[in-house]
Amino acid sequence: MLKKMRWHFILAAMAAVFIMLVVVLAGVNVWNYHNTASRADQRIQEIYTFEAGNGTDAAGEMGPAADASQNSEIPPVNAANTSNPLTGQKLAETKQSEDEPAQSEQTESLPPVFPDPGQERDPEAPYTTRFFLVKLDENEEITKVSTDFIASVTQEEAEEYARNILNGKRKKGYYKNYRFQILSDNNGKIVIFLNCSMELHSAWNVLLISCLMGIVCFFIVFLLVLLLSRRAMEPYIRNMERQKRFITDASHEIKTPLTSIATSVDVIEMEHGTDEWTDNIHKQTAKMSRMVADLVTLSRLDEENPFPEKIEFSLSDAVWEVAEPFASLAKAQGKAYTQRIEENLTLCGNPDSIRQMISILLDNALKYSDEHGSIRLDVYKVHGKTKIEVFNTCILEDTRNLPRLFDRFYRPDDSRSKKTGGTGIGLSIAQAVAEAYGGKIKVHSKDGKSILFQVSI
Repeated sequence: MLKKMRWHFILAAMAAVFIMLVVVLAGVNVWNYHNTASRADQRIQEIYTFEAGNGTDAAGEMGPAADASQNSEIPPVNAANTSNPLTGQKLAETKQSEDEPAQSEQTESLPPVFPDPGQERDPEAPYTTRFFLVKLDENEEITKVSTDFIASVTQEEAEEYARNILNGKRKKGYYKNYRFQILSDNNGKIVIFLNCSMELHSAWNVLLISCLMGIVCFFIVFLLVLLLSRRAMEPYIRNMERQKRFITDASHEIKTPLTSIATSVDVIEMEHGTDEWTDNIHKQTAKMSRMVADLVTLSRLDEENPFPEKIEFSLSDAVWEVAEPFASLAKAQGKAYTQRIEENLTLCGNPDSIRQMISILLDNALKYSDEHGSIRLDVYKVHGKTKIEVFNTCILEDTRNLPRLFDRFYRPDDSRSKKTGGTGIGLSIAQAVAEAYGGKIKVHSKDGKSILFQVSI
């Protein structure tokens, strides 16, 4: 039990840590993705503004793409005898024969393609930003394709990309490594593709690194919780050990006077005969003896290894042995009793514990079933699990507290429990036995007129 409680604590703590890490990492990466997309959208808007202001003629043709032979303000990447877009070095073998000041004037005449608002112009911007665009008319017919500012995309690929985007429903988003936007004006549409391969690669690296760091942090916290949980459980373990010692010592101390009382009553009955007082003494001593035995049983079942010596036994035979006397008792009380016990069922453990659990469930059904009610016992195996079900009719005023029936010393109806002699320990023992076998016990009531206990082992 203590081991199970410790692992429940560890799982709860790690679940909380996992949820926190997922929320933090998701927030960081979502923000990073959103920020990357926002910057790309801003640059696309700047491209559109610059192109519209520097080359759109009356017919809506884009200046830099309309005439490649004209001197464009934006240096085309794939034009011959121009600067390399990455290094700025000459691509052609011809050399400029003009003097150095002329070269300087040509460099300074290059305008930035997309200057950031409020910032100075960056002469490297034309060489660091790569994009292409497709111009369409009102009928979505391609009128112009400009790939002058990117070397990795041909005009045919640009047209294909644009058609694929237009066939979709999105106005902006990512297509492969490109951030795109569909912009409209009076002359038609412009689809602008911005190369975001470096930004996406950086975002992917952030995601990968954050996930790796999250995994490392998770395992570090797990090791710390694993080490500290034992220390946190030490006070509870000491209290449980003290409780067990107290129950064991008290049971021995109580058994001796109970035996003496029972013996003395027997002597009195032999000398003076029986009466209501001696009968009451016998009942109370028997009740005390059962309570002490139940407490000792609970203490033993709370141990990590309640069954040090396990044997394989016939579950069917063990249930038959216990159920047979209850069948006669139910018949004597005018209650309908039925049972269905599957043959050749086996179990590995302690047969006495199973007999005790079945006896508790049947005794509970017999005591609390209504007059002329019905009781049913089913023992079978399904999907590799052994099922034990005990059903009885009864009137339940409140079904909300049914799970509390397994609490120690809990009795929903004190007056009725006094009549039946219940102590509130029996169902706790049944639950402890089921858990000792690695199973569970549940209680159900559909209509408040019956109750069903289900044990799954």
